[in-house]
Amino acid sequence: MKTKITFILFVFAVLYNTKTYSQSQSYGVISYNKAVNISGKQRMLSQKMSKAYLLMSKGINNSEIKKELNSSKFIFEKHLDILTKNASSSAVKLSIKNVKKLWSKFKGVISTTPSFTNSIEVMTLNTQLLNACHELVLSIETSSKYNNQFFKSENQDLVSIINTSGKQRMLSQRLCLYYTASTMFPNQRIEYKRVLNQVFEEFDGVIGNLLISSYNTTEIEEELGNVMSIWEKFQSNRRGFNNGDFSLEEVFLITNRLTKSFNKITGIYEVIAKST
Repeated sequence: MKTKITFILFVFAVLYNTKTYSQSQSYGVISYNKAVNISGKQRMLSQKMSKAYLLMSKGINNSEIKKELNSSKFIFEKHLDILTKNASSSAVKLSIKNVKKLWSKFKGVISTTPSFTNSIEVMTLNTQLLNACHELVLSIETSSKYNNQFFKSENQDLVSIINTSGKQRMLSQRLCLYYTASTMFPNQRIEYKRVLNQVFEEFDGVIGNLLISSYNTTEIEEELGNVMSIWEKFQSNRRGFNNGDFSLEEVFLITNRLTKSFNKITGIYEVIAKST
């Protein structure tokens, strides 16, 4: 009888620990992979909204740009709500609190009628919001490593690659933002071109790193091939890009295509992570 009771208690303990361990593998009701992807999109959206506001201030009359600004605001808030509801660690909650504080200021500016004066403030706030969003991604990634420290190492590798691939979405939008800013603000042109060159270098370098990833599928490789084909337009004429030889409309379209491709690639990495 004593042996039977001991066995039953053992089974209950295993079931409880399994449940607890299983819960630790997730970011609330979503996976850590999904949380990293969502928080990574916030970085991209911060730059996408800034870019759209500047282009509208510049007088680029394109219905797609206004649509981008409005939809991005909505998506950013919905993502922030999802990340807030599922956060459990104090570090992640603190990062979210910082994002919310900066988002409140940023949203107030981009909700005004586009103007040159307010665009200057957008250029001041956008990097602050971007940095806060990036810190949130890193905080979630760190939480994943802590909670999954006894899990398979390839899972953590995939969390990192989702972050890296997802960051390319942001960099493509930041390219357009600083390309536009360098044409709008002569007094800050040297600084904005410096940032533009920095972003160009980082974006270009990561493409090469992703190409040799052991997690690549045929679909990912094909999409990376598509990325390189699109990117060639700027890469083959980098001097012209730095000098502002491309029209704003062309840069807008090309960087959006790059963002779309990397969103697809990041999504595939997330699916791979889910199946491991």
